Amino acid sequence: MKKATYVLLFTLFLAACDTTEKEAKQEAEAKAAAAELNPTLVVAVGKVEPAQEIVALSAPSGGIITAVLHKDGDSVRAGELLVQLDDAIEQNRINEIQQQLNSQRTQISIDESGGKETLIKLNSKKDELAKMKRLMDNGAATRQEYVDLVTETAVLEVNLKQAESRIQLARNRVSELAAQLETARTEASKKQFRAPSNGLLLKMSVNKGEAISQFNAYAEFAPGGSLIIRAEVDEMFNAKVKTGQQVDILIPGSDSVIATGEVISVAPYLKKKSLFSEKANDQEDRRVRELRIALKQSGNLIINAKVECNIKL
Repeated sequence: MKKATYVLLFTLFLAACDTTEKEAKQEAEAKAAAAELNPTLVVAVGKVEPAQEIVALSAPSGGIITAVLHKDGDSVRAGELLVQLDDAIEQNRINEIQQQLNSQRTQISIDESGGKETLIKLNSKKDELAKMKRLMDNGAATRQEYVDLVTETAVLEVNLKQAESRIQLARNRVSELAAQLETARTEASKKQFRAPSNGLLLKMSVNKGEAISQFNAYAEFAPGGSLIIRAEVDEMFNAKVKTGQQVDILIPGSDSVIATGEVISVAPYLKKKSLFSEKANDQEDRRVRELRIALKQSGNLIINAKVECNIKL
């Protein structure tokens, strides 16, 4: 009888334990469901980028590459030479125009000297003409002498006008050559690929000796300045993300916070997964909301690094 009683009590005890475990499990599931419906943070997948975005540098001209002056990872300053193309034809054209320009300027100098000399002679003849007129009026000189001096003065006036015309034509030619020289130098400058601003050369895609066509991309460039995180939040949680929310940045699969930041912009629409969709079988019907996170302290983050963003609600 006692044995039967113990068995009954033990059975009731096990049943009670089982019920308690079920209730605890149900309670945990309920809490998990509640947390999912009202999470304290939202996890987004992000990528480190320059605040001004990475750009592909395009060749302003085509030709044969004679020098590549920087490599991947180099920091460069605005205007610094990155790639040089063969510019022998352009330089020859510049030298040719420069020689013509120098010759024209020399001719102007000669014509100006001749013009000054003619002007001196003309002024002298005018003084002589005035004296000759007085002498003729007083009968001390013949009319023929006066007429000859008038003719000589007129010839000098014509010579002076011709000299002035030559000088003006030469100056016009100098202006034309100067414009041609500027155009030639502009064409030559297109054979030099320069950094558009201070920044980081991420990838140089060309090598010395290769040919490149105009407008082809030759490098990836990150403008200088601060880094940001561009992230995507699943559409299920998109309404919970707002500007001003604080963010912990982690390496995917790690619990260690490597940087912190703040949400500074949130896209006004949903779109398909883009930069962060790396699997061929990702669901096409899943949409995301893009946001940008300004970093308060960036730790050792590098451009294009994939990160996990814990957005605190």
